[in-house]
Amino acid sequence: MNDSISELFNALSASPGLGKSLEPKDSSNFKVQQKLVDVATNHFVKFGYRKANISEIAIDAGIGKGTVYLHFENKKELFLTCLISEDQKLLPQLEIIESLPKKEQFRAFLEAVFNFTLTSPLNRAFLSRSQDFTALIQEIDINILEDKDKLFNEYMIKKLINPLSSNLNAQEKKTITSTINLLTLAIGYLPDMAFDMPGQQIDTENFSKTLAMLIESGIKST
Repeated sequence: MNDSISELFNALSASPGLGKSLEPKDSSNFKVQQKLVDVATNHFVKFGYRKANISEIAIDAGIGKGTVYLHFENKKELFLTCLISEDQKLLPQLEIIESLPKKEQFRAFLEAVFNFTLTSPLNRAFLSRSQDFTALIQEIDINILEDKDKLFNEYMIKKLINPLSSNLNAQEKKTITSTINLLTLAIGYLPDMAFDMPGQQIDTENFSKTLAMLIESGIKST
């Protein structure tokens, strides 16, 4: 069981078959890997997984195609590393949330995750344009994804849900985490125009806050 959000992120990043963390910043390889991730992220967002081309990524990064394969085994590992790198940007905010009073952490955590899902370019593209990433999804081992979900769910139950309610049994807690996971995926599918419909304009931040508040209220009332 991971007792801190940084431990959870480290465990998720270490999952085999789901990309890799960049080398330390003082490493001679870090700048090359960071440049590749930045350029590749833009390509994956713009073209999707299938149409993104390693040769074009290398050209835009200012390196040879062969150099890409010195750092990343294939396009799948490069994409998944881009995803890890983007997810890591959420970590500092979640570490701050972890320092809040325990009963305030759940709502703040959901707000941060929901808002991140709506505003992070690669996650947004991956969720809202699944047709552009079908080839990648078919390559990922379902068992690895299940292990990743298990780690995340265990953290959410122990650190976030348990402090809110002592009346929930184990199955109910598991159902709540599954619902939150599905809801997060569903949010990613929302088109940008959904927030600008006449008469119901709402920005993503207030949407995330309201949704998190409703979920928290439902748990507290049990």
